[in-house]
Amino acid sequence: MALPTTSRALRASLRSFNSRPLTIGQNCWRRTLLIQTKDATDPRLRAIDAESLTIEKTTSPKTLLPNEQLVFGRHFSDHMLTLEWTAKDGWDTPRITPYQNFSLDPATCVFHYGFACFEGTKAYRDKQGNIRLFRPTKNMERINKSAARIALPTFEIDKMVDLISKFVKLEERWVPS
Repeated sequence: MALPTTSRALRASLRSFNSRPLTIGQNCWRRTLLIQTKDATDPRLRAIDAESLTIEKTTSPKTLLPNEQLVFGRHFSDHMLTLEWTAKDGWDTPRITPYQNFSLDPATCVFHYGFACFEGTKAYRDKQGNIRLFRPTKNMERINKSAARIALPTFEIDKMVDLISKFVKLEERWVPS
């Protein structure tokens, strides 16, 4: 679908959307559109419920490699944390499951429009052997900001940090010493 070229036609075509700032380029000048998605602040949608987390432990744990052989993006822990979101209901029950492939509908927008964002976080052991997360709140603030910019749903930061903490506790054998 081509974008209309006049500002009146452009505004008319966006009336069905709510409003969130998004700047697009057109003929060397910029026009600001207002597009908004429902997010964690919409009281009609389910918020993340960290207490309803379900955990399915793996029956075949992977062999650990020495820390110096671990490579980011190549070696993965035994489990994964997933949360699904729909515009109708909001956040579904969070789940920790054994590491596995995703099943995605071919119409999933990430395949067609590139709607995806990533934010990593670090876990390490302190001198006493306790596991620490490095500034998880800042990481969640950044991913929320990125998600809002590309009209993906946002979330409550404290709930997501709680879920990540539970995930790291389950996967503690993978945290380097």
